[in-house]
Amino acid sequence: MEDEKAILGYFFTNADKPIYALKNMPPAIQSYFYMGVSRFPNIRKRFIKMLQDKGIFEEVTKAVNEGNKVEKALKPLVDFAAEKNAQIFFEFGHKSAAEGSSIFFVSEENPIYATEIQQDFYYPMTTMEYSTRYAKKFSQDRIYWDPVLMKSEFGIEAKKVISKNLELYENGFELLMQRFKEKKAKEELPEKVSVLDSLRFLIPIASYTTVIVGGNTRASVELFDKLLSYEDSFTKQFAKNCIEEANKLMPEYFSKIKADETIVEREKRLRALGERLFEKKFLPVKEKVRLFCQSPMEELALAQILYPYCNIPLETVLEKVSGFGEKERQEVFETATNKRQNRANPVRGFETRPLVFEIESAWALWKDFKRNRMNLRFQQPMRGKAGFEIPELIKGSEIEKDYSNAMQKTADLVEKVFEKYGTISRTVAAQGSNKRYLLCMGARQLTVLTELRTSGEGDKGYRKIASRMIELAQAKKPAMFAHVNDNFKK
Repeated sequence: MEDEKAILGYFFTNADKPIYALKNMPPAIQSYFYMGVSRFPNIRKRFIKMLQDKGIFEEVTKAVNEGNKVEKALKPLVDFAAEKNAQIFFEFGHKSAAEGSSIFFVSEENPIYATEIQQDFYYPMTTMEYSTRYAKKFSQDRIYWDPVLMKSEFGIEAKKVISKNLELYENGFELLMQRFKEKKAKEELPEKVSVLDSLRFLIPIASYTTVIVGGNTRASVELFDKLLSYEDSFTKQFAKNCIEEANKLMPEYFSKIKADETIVEREKRLRALGERLFEKKFLPVKEKVRLFCQSPMEELALAQILYPYCNIPLETVLEKVSGFGEKERQEVFETATNKRQNRANPVRGFETRPLVFEIESAWALWKDFKRNRMNLRFQQPMRGKAGFEIPELIKGSEIEKDYSNAMQKTADLVEKVFEKYGTISRTVAAQGSNKRYLLCMGARQLTVLTELRTSGEGDKGYRKIASRMIELAQAKKPAMFAHVNDNFKK
């Protein structure tokens, strides 16, 4: 039939081959097909039958042939698919129903710091953001001013400190460009990019960037469930805004999203437990990059659960939990699971990996490592006592003294805000402010991450860290990791 041929040609890449792709398909119908494929074998025949059953076959055919109002003609089938999707997802609890369609959100005024929250999840999402190495201009109108911070006693000081950093960022560019040319050093990156890689350490991590967050519908639902539970003002509003837009595409899923109270309660209890065990102490790390290899599973799980709620090196946390009795261990695990009743919301700390690297680096370098989603990541709150990094190009330059003064004032402010308001401290930190975190991985993941992050197009700072990771792994297990290529040394 010519009508069927027109329908199949519009919605599928071919009408008769066993392999084909869907096109021009509304998200609700696409998701229904994904969920329903275990119930019917031929998607193309099923689609024709569904149009006929809903009495809209002729109307859709006419719209396709005339090239307009296809979406309007499909509405009865979209409504049917949406109703089925919601029933299977919410009533029956089959979350795989929402894995069948992808959705992408663009945030053009997104604080850089918020990307670490948006990327710090367990589900199959992906994020890409605008790089600071391609943006020379920053000003106060490109900063996210946290409303809680602005109402606090630190609001005026924050504006002064951040203004000074932005002023130095702007004025230092030509000076560093001249110094870079005088050094005549051979670099893989263009000179402008190399200079901006050094200067970006001054950029506040509350500066705006553009970020794309994407993944399947189920991942999006679970992500926003979690983001709504954060205390951070921007993150919560970001989730609400994304849900509002997603409701225009797939209301059957997104209209019912609300903050996961289980996560909220668990976070509060874990934070209280961490403060009780470690108070608000800050202990420095002995080495900037350290490898922990094949720690006992239970002790590592306990340490990973508690690590984000303190500012203590992993070695000390492991020593602490190793001395726990059965009652103390049970308390941590019960707090982490929060009397978990179903399979939802897996607690990340329970997933251990054989290779655990503890790293303390400038936030700008953590920003790149956190994008490697194959690895398990745990981060500690921003503390001013962690200090800051001075890039090689700035050392010995005309702006080194001004840079150190500006970054020390930033560090002092970060610490004061942390002591009073906790994790809101990240809203006043700079990309050069030090951050402490764990990267946990297997042997294959180590190879992929370190060979990528030691390659020539990368920032020197994280190339050095990745190179050190290779050194530590090869020293610990020479036969196993001899194959890993250290592109930085090449």
